[in-house]
Amino acid sequence: MIDTKNEVFSAIDKREEYLPRVLEKLYAAAQPGAVFSEPVTSGNYTVIMASEVAAGGGFGSGSGFGPFQKKVNEQSPELQSQQPGSGGSGIGGGGGSSGRPVAIIIIGPEGVTVKPVFDITKIALAGITVWGTMLMLLRKMRRGNTR
Repeated sequence: MIDTKNEVFSAIDKREEYLPRVLEKLYAAAQPGAVFSEPVTSGNYTVIMASEVAAGGGFGSGSGFGPFQKKVNEQSPELQSQQPGSGGSGIGGGGGSSGRPVAIIIIGPEGVTVKPVFDITKIALAGITVWGTMLMLLRKMRRGNTR
C-alpha cells in the first residue's frame, strides 16, 4: 500500500512539471492575436476579422480500496484475520480551446463598418432545441389535461 502511494505522488510530481506548459498553451488562445486577425489592406479599405475564443480545462485524481477480505487461520478456523482488498488510483486532466469568427470590421473612406458573421449551424441547432422543447412541453400539457 505504501508503494502505491509513493507511485501516485511521484506521478503527481511529474505532472506538476507539465502543468504550466499545458496551461500556457490553453491560454494562448485568448491572446489578442487570436481574437483579432492581422489587418488586410486593399486600396483604401482595411479588413479585420474578430473571433470568439473560449478555453477551458479540468483536472482530477482519485483512489480507492476494495472491501476487506477475510483470511481463515489454518491452525484455528474460528480465528479469522482481515486483510485489505485490492485498490487503485488515477490522475487525469484535459482541456481545450475553440474559436469562431463573429464579425468583420471594415475600415474605409466612409468610416468603420462592422458586419456580423452568422453561424448557420449554431442558429439551426438553437432552433431545433427550441422547437424540441416546445413540443415536449405541449405533449406534457396535453397528458396533464386528459387525466
